[in-house]
Amino acid sequence: MKKGMTLVELMVVVAIIALLVTAITVFLRTQVFKANDAKRKAEIKRIGIAVEEYEKDNDCYPLPSLVVCSPGTGLMPYIDKIPCDPITKASYMYDHEDSTCPKWYKIYSKLDNTTDVDYQTAIGPNSSYSYVYGSPNAPVDVSGQPTSAPTGGGGTPPPEDNFYGCFSGVCLPINWDPSRPGPECDPNFQNIACYNQCVNPENECTAWQN
Repeated sequence: MKKGMTLVELMVVVAIIALLVTAITVFLRTQVFKANDAKRKAEIKRIGIAVEEYEKDNDCYPLPSLVVCSPGTGLMPYIDKIPCDPITKASYMYDHEDSTCPKWYKIYSKLDNTTDVDYQTAIGPNSSYSYVYGSPNAPVDVSGQPTSAPTGGGGTPPPEDNFYGCFSGVCLPINWDPSRPGPECDPNFQNIACYNQCVNPENECTAWQN
């Protein structure tokens, strides 16, 4: 008579299969994280190059109303379409000197892969980001601490945690959406008067979800 598998042997086989499935799932998940983060960093660099080209022609870096991914045409002809985050589909967080003619800028994103060489812990507005790209004179980010102005000038950084948006021509406070993470609508400003951008109906603050 042929001897069948014992319960112990069956449990061992099931355990081995479960371990293999878990290992494969973790590996694939990590690869997806790496691919998304690589795309984020490449896209932010493209936006940064466009912002630098804008500054060369205008002697100021753009205000946030031009650096949004919907409709994404604010920086033409420097870039045809401003990309959105590949997962949230929201605009990347654009930070700048608190001025109508900014002299520095930074672009933030939240990376998925915590082992990425460029990963930083709790930086940017609300300490919600882990990656930053900006102008050489931009304030230096310190993990878990508010942004500080660079030595030798560079302007005063905007106050953190306070965001405003345009609604029917009026600049009003808006909330922070941790699922983005970021302000609940675009374009948004860290200025109580929205830098007088609300006179333009195109700057109406609209929800970021697609």
